Amino acid sequence: MRVEKRNGNYEDVSFDKILKRIQLLCIGEEFKKKLSIDPTVIAQKVCSEIYDNVKTTELDELSSQIAISMYSKNPEYATLASRIVVSNHHKRTNGSFSSVIEELYENNIIQEYLYTLVNENREMINNEMNPMKDYELDFFGFKTLEKSYLLKINGCIVERPQYLFMRVALCIHRDNLEKAFETYHHISNKDFIHATPTLFNAGTKREQLASCFLLAMKEDSVDGIYDTLKDCAKISKYSGGIGLHIHNIRANHSFINGTNGYSNGIVPMLRVFNDTARYIDQGGGKRNGSFAIYLEPWHSDILEFLELKKNHGNELERARDLFYGLWIPDLFMERVEAGGQWTLMCPDECPGLSDCYGSEFVELYERYENEGKGKDQIDAQKLWFAILNSQIETGTPYLLYKDACNSKSNQNNLGTIKSSNLCTEIIEYSNKEETAVCNLASISLPSCLEEKDTSDLILTIYSKPDCCYCRYAKTLCDSLDLTYEIKDYKEITLSPSGVHGVTFPKIYRDGNILIGGYTELVDYLKPVYNYQKLKDLSKVLTYNLNKIIDYNYYPIPETKRSNERHRPIGIGVQGLANVFYEMKIPFDSDESKEVNQKIFESIYYGSLEASMEIARDREEGMRKLKIGAHQLDNDPNYVSDEFITSEELYQLRSELKPLEIELERDEYLGTYSSFIGSPLYHGKLQFDLWNETVDNSLFDWDTLRVEIKKYGVRNSLLVAPMPTASTSQILGNYECIEPVISNIYSRRVLAGEFMVINEYLVKDLILLEKWSPELKDKIIINDGSIQGIEEIPQFIKDRYKTAWEIKQKDIMIMAADRGKFICQSQSLNLFVESPNYKILSSMHFYGWKKGLKTGMYYLRTRPSSKALQFTVEPEQVCESCSA
Repeated sequence: MRVEKRNGNYEDVSFDKILKRIQLLCIGEEFKKKLSIDPTVIAQKVCSEIYDNVKTTELDELSSQIAISMYSKNPEYATLASRIVVSNHHKRTNGSFSSVIEELYENNIIQEYLYTLVNENREMINNEMNPMKDYELDFFGFKTLEKSYLLKINGCIVERPQYLFMRVALCIHRDNLEKAFETYHHISNKDFIHATPTLFNAGTKREQLASCFLLAMKEDSVDGIYDTLKDCAKISKYSGGIGLHIHNIRANHSFINGTNGYSNGIVPMLRVFNDTARYIDQGGGKRNGSFAIYLEPWHSDILEFLELKKNHGNELERARDLFYGLWIPDLFMERVEAGGQWTLMCPDECPGLSDCYGSEFVELYERYENEGKGKDQIDAQKLWFAILNSQIETGTPYLLYKDACNSKSNQNNLGTIKSSNLCTEIIEYSNKEETAVCNLASISLPSCLEEKDTSDLILTIYSKPDCCYCRYAKTLCDSLDLTYEIKDYKEITLSPSGVHGVTFPKIYRDGNILIGGYTELVDYLKPVYNYQKLKDLSKVLTYNLNKIIDYNYYPIPETKRSNERHRPIGIGVQGLANVFYEMKIPFDSDESKEVNQKIFESIYYGSLEASMEIARDREEGMRKLKIGAHQLDNDPNYVSDEFITSEELYQLRSELKPLEIELERDEYLGTYSSFIGSPLYHGKLQFDLWNETVDNSLFDWDTLRVEIKKYGVRNSLLVAPMPTASTSQILGNYECIEPVISNIYSRRVLAGEFMVINEYLVKDLILLEKWSPELKDKIIINDGSIQGIEEIPQFIKDRYKTAWEIKQKDIMIMAADRGKFICQSQSLNLFVESPNYKILSSMHFYGWKKGLKTGMYYLRTRPSSKALQFTVEPEQVCESCSA
């Protein structure tokens, strides 16, 4: 049999050549980590599947598929699979970034500014990139990039991952190469990543880099509805995810003055939106269009609304491709809790309900009730159970609490906020003149973990014959290259926790002796979290996202008007579960709760500080612009000793990109245009709006508050933990803020279906000499849970609880703990294996009373019996928000 080489020549198949290539990818000099797996096994399996005239690129693909299918035997096979696909990709693509940019420009894919910038600085930019960084992507991360993100010419991928990262960095910072290189290295080092639309479109002909768009239904009329529909289509065309509120659409059977007829309500209208979402996909076929529709529960069509996504019933009354959310006033929750009545109303007959919240809403709603203007009255709990029934069947509607969203928003000076976005983490004001926008990015939380300095650590392990924990301690020390000595067991000394008291390490440091067992040793050696680095990453992203606002292509004028006036951004996270695994702490432990809180304090502080600095640094330039404007107008009432030249004015306008409304102010010249009157203007930070106090133990909040009062901020909103379905896969993290759903799941590749097991769990079990094919089978039989497996120690079981085994109360406590540092909201999924009305009611009311803005994104459920079912159900994910 022959093989077709990359240059088109043929030669006979050689087992030795195949083996040598795999060996080099295991132990080659260019790789810091040498793999201990046997490459012969892979080579033999490859040769058994070779056919005549196979291409070498196909051999590489086959090798990688075989390697990844052996992942559950040893995680190093996944590393080998990644190295194979990256090496294969490098052999198929141009090794010069500047040459690829030139090729993309000649094919009319990228903009001229990017081509010119790279061409004028080609040597500097080419030299800045490190092609070996591609090998730090895992197999699934690279495959995600390969499938959707890397740019193609005539269907052939020409980009490498590093080229994508540099393209994004140059798009954000343009000719400021120092800042561009800083951003490139952060993405390349997997410190953070920008959202999917930014990765898709940076530098291309249409730089639509924003993720989320929040629209208001323009009017309850044919023109208003179809104008809104057209806006949705245009936004979806350029990769935007949509949140739309329809509270103002009149209810079914309501009178229409213009035609002397009666309305058909919201259902037929939403079917039109449903078909538009299917037709106008995002980014020209890259993914489906996604619209989330929000309705308040007083709307008379609420019961029909709750049926729209169900899998059964009249097809003419379903719109299953849309997503649905409820915008719930506190009054409704109070009526449900009290077992009271709830009046359903038509917005045409009872106007203004969606325009107010809090006591003003209660007063207006009860006035309409007293005046008998409602269309129907039902038991509040009957409606509540209809909501829960829909959630049990479909996982939706989302629950967001209108009063919390408004009272705790820094945009509450603009008007009443009426909806969230597609993924429930964006809370922004919109109206028929302004479509809210948000640009997103996410920080890879594991990037801020640092190994503890053990250079001067001396360990003595007192060993007892046949003691497994003595062996574990030795294995742990060996894995970390720690120096230790072994002494015979002489005495019994209990560790402080009383665990594993018959064997313990003694750690001598500066004359201090620490005594404990194996678990104490693990706890002592675990990584520490660098909150200062996290704060600094948040600052970098704040600067980046401000640049993106300035350069973004806006699909409709209303989006540009809103984003330039209010400048909201959304910084999220990925890999919270990874952090807890690395730190060897259970997801629901007290220590995890503390880390969770400090993480979001760091992000909020960093973003606020950076936003303040931008406003501060911008103020002097804006002052000069005001002087120049008065000089140009020859304003006799304006006197200044300064003279601003026309060249300086042009430079300042180009750099600062001011709105005219900003130049009309006499104070806070560097802030976003609607800053005055906002909570931040009054010195109220997010945790103040939660009536919480935060001390200065981690960061100096008092000084920052003073500086914000003095200079203001450049952004109305800053923090918004979003889903990170695709981008977390690129960086090799678990999604956003979520616990792991299962410790084992199946993945399908060309070579077949195979099991993927939690890599952290496998490594821990290998250290404990527990890992075996038999144990893997037990985990499979237990549907990815280890709680019922006797031979696994309890401290490992605690560490690797799945989302189904963690109390949802703990999930919501952690959501509220970080909520006081989240000025937008968070995509909060809840996990209930077998939901019922009692469980869901208890859960939702707890979240509402904790003050959450988003009570629930999706309700995740699963059958109580799933023996031998290992596939993960495919579901639509919001890649717009994936950051």
